Amino acid sequence: SSLTTSGHTSRPPVGTVSGADIDRIYYYTIFPTMLLSLHPDYVMAHYISAVDVARTRITCVWLFNPHEMARAGFDATDAVEFWDMTNRQDWHMCELSQLGVRSRAYTPGPYAHAESIVHAFDTHYLRTMERL
Repeated sequence: SSLTTSGHTSRPPVGTVSGADIDRIYYYTIFPTMLLSLHPDYVMAHYISAVDVARTRITCVWLFNPHEMARAGFDATDAVEFWDMTNRQDWHMCELSQLGVRSRAYTPGPYAHAESIVHAFDTHYLRTMERL
């Protein structure tokens, strides 16, 4: 299985991925501007650049096994299309959230359990800003 439009992949694992890791994805935040997603068959990185106070540029990069990429017929469309769709949905939610945060009536609420990475990032960011 893989995070692709079909949920499957014909690509072999990247590097020495094997065993239980074949069915796992690891997500990391590299402070301050990188999100790293390690999939069994590819690696994806999001690079985040502030454009101004209310705008951010996000660049997505996919890395595949070089031998697989050199193969005739290599096609990464299933992974790229999946993340293009997912990213656009996420970014739309971020835009809506930003509108709410900018409201004078905004009061922060608790993070959901599934948002633990976001909470950790926000906490680290705030601590870093306090030290400046």
